[in-house]
Amino acid sequence: MSTFDEERARDFAAYERLKDEIVKKHLGKYVAIADGRLIKVAPTIEEAREAVNQYRHRLVFQAGTEPVRGTVYIRWLTP
Repeated sequence: MSTFDEERARDFAAYERLKDEIVKKHLGKYVAIADGRLIKVAPTIEEAREAVNQYRHRLVFQAGTEPVRGTVYIRWLTP
């Protein structure tokens, strides 16, 4: 089993590899990367986030912006 740091490194490597394509094809949409690959492109952040909930580390961000590089702990609020 990989460590959280290994998963994070894999996800950011995938982002670096895919970022030009993501901006070109999906500008303004929400992107979910996990397990070292692009998992979902969605019109809403909620839909993108839901696609990667089962992963320990994941990146969810709007195409055209940079994902946060540090560790961020977010408690998602749902109705």
